[in-house]
Amino acid sequence: MDVETLRCLVTLADELHFGRAAQLHYVSAGHFGRRIERVERQLGARLFDRTSRRGTLTPAGERVVAHARIVVAALEELRKSAESMWSMDSD
Repeated sequence: MDVETLRCLVTLADELHFGRAAQLHYVSAGHFGRRIERVERQLGARLFDRTSRRGTLTPAGERVVAHARIVVAALEELRKSAESMWSMDSD
Protein backbone atom coordinates (compact mmCIF):
# COMPACT_ATOMS: atom_id res chain seq x y z
CA MET A 1 0.00 0.00 0.00
CA ASP A 2 1.46 3.34 -1.03
CA VAL A 3 1.04 6.85 0.34
CA GLU A 4 -1.27 7.97 -2.45
CA THR A 5 -3.59 5.05 -1.70
CA LEU A 6 -3.69 6.07 1.96
CA ARG A 7 -4.62 9.58 0.86
CA CYS A 8 -7.37 8.13 -1.35
CA LEU A 9 -8.78 6.17 1.59
CA VAL A 10 -8.88 9.29 3.74
CA THR A 11 -10.49 11.35 0.99
CA LEU A 12 -13.16 8.73 0.36
CA ALA A 13 -13.88 8.48 4.09
CA ASP A 14 -14.33 12.26 4.18
CA GLU A 15 -16.40 12.52 1.00
CA LEU A 16 -18.27 9.19 1.13
CA HIS A 17 -18.71 9.59 -2.62
CA PHE A 18 -16.48 7.84 -5.13
CA GLY A 19 -16.95 10.40 -7.90
CA ARG A 20 -16.12 13.43 -5.75
CA ALA A 21 -13.18 11.67 -4.11
CA ALA A 22 -11.83 10.69 -7.53
CA GLN A 23 -12.12 14.29 -8.76
CA LEU A 24 -10.10 15.51 -5.79
CA HIS A 25 -7.32 13.14 -6.86
CA TYR A 26 -7.65 14.05 -10.56
CA VAL A 27 -8.44 10.49 -11.64
CA SER A 28 -11.49 8.79 -13.10
CA ALA A 29 -14.05 7.28 -10.74
CA GLY A 30 -13.33 3.85 -12.24
CA HIS A 31 -9.60 4.11 -11.56
CA PHE A 32 -10.28 5.38 -8.06
CA GLY A 33 -12.74 2.58 -7.32
CA ARG A 34 -10.29 -0.06 -8.55
CA ARG A 35 -7.59 1.38 -6.30
CA ILE A 36 -9.90 1.07 -3.28
CA GLU A 37 -10.90 -2.48 -4.29
CA ARG A 38 -7.20 -3.43 -4.60
CA VAL A 39 -6.55 -2.26 -1.03
CA GLU A 40 -9.55 -4.19 0.21
CA ARG A 41 -8.22 -7.34 -1.45
CA GLN A 42 -4.74 -6.75 -0.01
CA LEU A 43 -6.16 -6.34 3.49
CA GLY A 44 -8.76 -9.07 3.11
CA ALA A 45 -11.51 -6.81 4.42
CA ARG A 46 -14.27 -4.65 3.00
CA LEU A 47 -13.53 -1.05 4.00
CA PHE A 48 -16.52 0.61 2.36
CA ASP A 49 -20.07 -0.53 1.78
CA ARG A 50 -21.14 0.70 -1.65
CA THR A 51 -24.47 1.86 -2.98
CA SER A 52 -24.16 3.19 -6.53
CA ARG A 53 -21.31 5.72 -6.28
CA ARG A 54 -21.66 6.38 -2.55
CA GLY A 55 -19.83 4.61 0.19
CA THR A 56 -20.06 4.20 3.92
CA LEU A 57 -17.27 3.03 6.15
CA THR A 58 -17.45 -0.47 7.54
CA PRO A 59 -16.08 -1.10 11.06
CA ALA A 60 -12.86 -2.40 9.46
CA GLY A 61 -12.78 0.70 7.27
CA GLU A 62 -13.09 2.95 10.29
CA ARG A 63 -10.04 1.30 11.88
CA VAL A 64 -7.96 1.36 8.70
CA VAL A 65 -8.84 4.98 7.90
CA ALA A 66 -8.00 6.05 11.47
CA HIS A 67 -4.50 4.62 10.99
CA ALA A 68 -4.25 6.07 7.47
CA ARG A 69 -5.06 9.53 8.84
CA ILE A 70 -2.19 9.24 11.32
CA VAL A 71 0.26 8.15 8.62
CA VAL A 72 -0.84 10.85 6.16
CA ALA A 73 -0.60 13.54 8.86
CA ALA A 74 2.86 12.33 9.88
CA LEU A 75 4.02 12.40 6.25
CA GLU A 76 2.67 15.92 5.84
CA GLU A 77 4.61 17.00 8.94
CA LEU A 78 7.73 15.36 7.52
CA ARG A 79 7.25 17.22 4.22
CA LYS A 80 6.84 20.56 6.02
CA SER A 81 9.89 19.90 8.14
CA ALA A 82 11.98 18.99 5.11
CA GLU A 83 10.81 22.09 3.23
CA SER A 84 11.73 24.22 6.22
CA MET A 85 15.20 22.69 6.38
CA TRP A 86 15.69 23.14 2.62
CA SER A 87 14.72 26.79 2.80
CA MET A 88 17.21 27.36 5.67
CA ASP A 89 19.97 25.65 3.64
CA SER A 90 19.40 27.91 0.65
CA ASP A 91 19.68 31.12 2.71
